[in-house]
Amino acid sequence: MNTEQVGQSVAPVSGDRWARRMGRAVLRPFRPVDEVARAIALGAGLQRSTATGRRIAVDDLGTGADAAVVAALIARALAHFRHDRVLAVDATGREPSLATRLGAAGPGDLAQADPGTFETVCEGLGEVTDRLWTARTDPVDANAYASGLLPVSRFFGVTLVVGERGGGFLETVAPGAHARVRVVRATRDAVLRVGRELDVMAAEGRAREAERTVVVVFDQERGEDRGLDVARTAKIIAESGAEVIALPHDRHLAQGTEVLPRRIAESTHRLVQTVALAALDRAIDGGPSTGSGR
Repeated sequence: MNTEQVGQSVAPVSGDRWARRMGRAVLRPFRPVDEVARAIALGAGLQRSTATGRRIAVDDLGTGADAAVVAALIARALAHFRHDRVLAVDATGREPSLATRLGAAGPGDLAQADPGTFETVCEGLGEVTDRLWTARTDPVDANAYASGLLPVSRFFGVTLVVGERGGGFLETVAPGAHARVRVVRATRDAVLRVGRELDVMAAEGRAREAERTVVVVFDQERGEDRGLDVARTAKIIAESGAEVIALPHDRHLAQGTEVLPRRIAESTHRLVQTVALAALDRAIDGGPSTGSGR
């Protein structure tokens, strides 16, 4: 992320370069049948109904990865396909904020959301679309989970919380989360940290927690660690039961401004939907689903 651009008015660039966009447009009518079928299966999986609201916690495991932009992408993917509402809560205190990434009408404030009715809840939230809402909260306020998030989240089919490792709010939400997304930088140090975390889970008899985890290895700085073998790393981490998805560099996301769905690379679209489905499967099933179509 180019932090010098945050808060400035910059022309958005596309994740795919011009030649790739043109080629994609020309070939779109001739997409292979299996690719179309996969897209349909992904959409159907993201529309899975939930008996009660599901909570998904997102963090960077202390690696400095841009967890907020990944949370924004997941939230948009879920809200695009689902028939219920999605709430994205920012407990990071970082810039650019989740609201900025989502292009929300306002940042919202979880403490100002009156849980009496959905209409009164909306008065304290930032609206992105009629199915996607956002709010910020104090990263260190552990009490805001019971007093703010729980009463509000009942109005939403899926609630995403992006927070800081060690932050009181996230650490209170995480144990009761139905799934976790750990966004880490695409470096050997970062993936080693993930491995150690999963090893601790296994040693403490928390294998089910690992199975509810999706690890996103995010190349946000483009080739930050060229010595990292992502494919081999993914296989090793997956032995724990967690799913590992590599998210390559995207020029649009790297700008650090509002994420415009039409500007991100086609591969980013597909992979983010895969991350969203993996997290939703785990939030609903308590582990990997065999019927997701991935």
